[in-house]
Amino acid sequence: MGVLHNKHIPPQVFRSSESQRRETLQGLVDSDGYIENGTSRVEICFTSERLAVDTVELIRTLGLYPRLSQGDATLNGRIVGTRYRIVFTAYEGDHVSRLPRKAERLKPKGKSAPYSQVRTIVGIKRVEPALVTHIRVSSTGGTYLAGEGLVPVCDYT
Repeated sequence: MGVLHNKHIPPQVFRSSESQRRETLQGLVDSDGYIENGTSRVEICFTSERLAVDTVELIRTLGLYPRLSQGDATLNGRIVGTRYRIVFTAYEGDHVSRLPRKAERLKPKGKSAPYSQVRTIVGIKRVEPALVTHIRVSSTGGTYLAGEGLVPVCDYT
């Protein structure tokens, strides 16, 4: 897989089954993650930018909404490099950890989605008419994921 001394998530993982992707995330959360008690806030930190970016994509493929930030990685008060922090909200049914001590910190999903899982319109801009290609998908409900953020889109026909 070529990950020795080159930490990353192999491309085939992103197109594997949901259970395989979820198991990959569980391994990352169980080894490098933290789940805040009672808030369902999950945090994973890495010093590898590529692994952090890959992990963000993996989390998105599971329908979750990660945020990535970077800062100083410190050891005994001394800066030793860059730390990449991924934060997202998960609930009991999301199964992001196999370790009971971590999994039990996840709370049940409420009736409304938290703001961190809501997409908002921030602007509308008029554009000139142009020819477009219509995409038709065969998935149940006519939905598919588009763009880097894997935004759910509906095929309205």
